[in-house]
Amino acid sequence: MIKVNGLSKKFKIYSNPWYRGLEWVTFGRKKLHQEFWALRDISFAVNGGECLGIIGPNGAGKSTLLKILTRALYPTAGKFEIQGRVLSLLELGTGFNSALTGRQNLYNSVHLLGLPREYLEDRIGDIENFAGLGDFFDRPVRIYSSGMYIRLAFSLFVFLKPEVLIIDETLSVGDVFFQQKSFAKMREIISGGTTCLFVSHDTAAVQNICQRAILLEKGEMTFIGDAVETVSRYFGTIGSNRKNRVSLEKKDKTVDELDDILMEPTEIMTHNILSGRDNRHGTGELEIVAARITDKMGQDTMQVEMLEYLTFYLLLRANDEIASPSAGIHLFDRLGNVVFATGTRQLRKTLPDLHAGDEIIVKIELKLNVQPGEYTFSLGTAEALPEESPNVALIHDRHNLLGPIVVTADYNELMPFYGIAQLPMDVEFSKVKK
Repeated sequence: MIKVNGLSKKFKIYSNPWYRGLEWVTFGRKKLHQEFWALRDISFAVNGGECLGIIGPNGAGKSTLLKILTRALYPTAGKFEIQGRVLSLLELGTGFNSALTGRQNLYNSVHLLGLPREYLEDRIGDIENFAGLGDFFDRPVRIYSSGMYIRLAFSLFVFLKPEVLIIDETLSVGDVFFQQKSFAKMREIISGGTTCLFVSHDTAAVQNICQRAILLEKGEMTFIGDAVETVSRYFGTIGSNRKNRVSLEKKDKTVDELDDILMEPTEIMTHNILSGRDNRHGTGELEIVAARITDKMGQDTMQVEMLEYLTFYLLLRANDEIASPSAGIHLFDRLGNVVFATGTRQLRKTLPDLHAGDEIIVKIELKLNVQPGEYTFSLGTAEALPEESPNVALIHDRHNLLGPIVVTADYNELMPFYGIAQLPMDVEFSKVKK
């Protein structure tokens, strides 16, 4: 449905607005601008019924790419082809008349899109219910809050059933109930055959509704592939300069002062589950050399009964100075959804700063409070970034698509819970006195 081949976009940057005219009257003989390439040689294809995510830091070229694909900008080089009717949510509510009601604006928007009035008549009730604006649906848009404004526009677009939908940062609008409806509606129209391009800084949303994703950096496409891996690679680019390093001299504990060894490195290497696997990425400055998995009896296995433990032993090696290192695990269900993810930082387990050549062993005990079935997992290392949010870290090593872990259950016994995972819960009761 969407084919992009060698797309590039160059902007001319003038330090003085008069220079543009001066350059023009000299027929370009006098060059008074700097060239800025917002995009360079972008190529990809999106199949019908697929949702492709586009992520990257600010200034990566995401919005420029979408503006070209919606013909708001012309490319400097390259070409693209989009089959089918395209609706774009880059500028939600563009063309809304503040003096008109929500209902009137919908009819006006459909007219501007070149669609017959009858096209909306069949959907107006569904749009009204989905937007959830109540009496405001028939009140002037000028009294809407920004959230109500966007809800109205989003509701219109998803019910027009486009063949190609291009979205830029819109699914996080409204309260949690509207967001849940929005994601459910997006999954519905995608499963119905709509092709989607979705740009967002909400990496959880990208992983939730996109099968694949593109990582853009400084106008170049550095990776395209599975959405979960793309997001992980994105976090591997954040703070890669590591300018604000924590001094290694300030930590209270060094590697030499750690407690008795948890397991001999040779034992982990002998039972290494990472042997022969190359599905990994990261900066490589703190690598997982080997990993071993055992059950409660110390036996090597990836099969466990629900509510029982598996123990992961990770042998880590520093190839550079690493301040505030961490290690962790992601668990995925058969659909690729993240069931659970955590690490030493989240558990408030402080690992020592590491010098190049240092090796440590990290032991993770994981209770499989999940439904019976097959699960894949990833193991990773990261480093805290003082200049970033505490929930953002630089990915040093990530091993993906490990497993499968098989969780079993005795179906002759009462199941302890239903759903994705077990949450801590308690129940009390008492007799009512009459």
